[in-house]
Amino acid sequence: MSLIERLRDSRRHEERPSQKASRAARTSSAAPRPTVNRDLRTQLLRLDRIDSTLRSAWVATEFKDRALERKLNALTEAGIDWLRETIKVHGWPGHRLVGRSGAAAAWRLIQHADCSLAFQKRCLKLLRDAAARADVPIQQVAYLTDVVRMREGKKQLYGTKFRKVKGELVPYPIEKEAGVDLRRKEMNLPSLAAYARKIRRTFQPS
Repeated sequence: MSLIERLRDSRRHEERPSQKASRAARTSSAAPRPTVNRDLRTQLLRLDRIDSTLRSAWVATEFKDRALERKLNALTEAGIDWLRETIKVHGWPGHRLVGRSGAAAAWRLIQHADCSLAFQKRCLKLLRDAAARADVPIQQVAYLTDVVRMREGKKQLYGTKFRKVKGELVPYPIEKEAGVDLRRKEMNLPSLAAYARKIRRTFQPS
């Protein structure tokens, strides 16, 4: 407690017994804040940092550099093996386990992975459960849902995945596209038009 806080506290009127009892009950019933696993978070952030560096370099070659692609694939494979073991022990690495930055790194890892579809679908279920208890942002569920659906040969639901057609970045086919903005809104995502503008500014600068 700072000096100012101690001075303010000394000037307060003494609490009535009922007030003290109420305050004690609130304090005793408050659940302790979970402790972030720093080792897991450090490993996730390390994987994410290397992945980002390699992926950016690969994108700059328009996906033509096979050596970079092999390095990226090897990193992702090792990362997925590590994630499997982490999930066995801890469940999905959400905010409570690895903090916001670590949880975002885990989500990017499973999104980019060319792992078994069964494992990716399992991670999607875990991610949905984590979003339901506010342990990850619901937007992450939308992105991974589109990844899984496309790997299953289905159209995406939320329009999160784009490809280049005749030199322009456009969404991959979308299921019932007329309703995509409503679905995106339910997942706290901006409209498809706004997202498309952002994608083109980032990856297709004029």
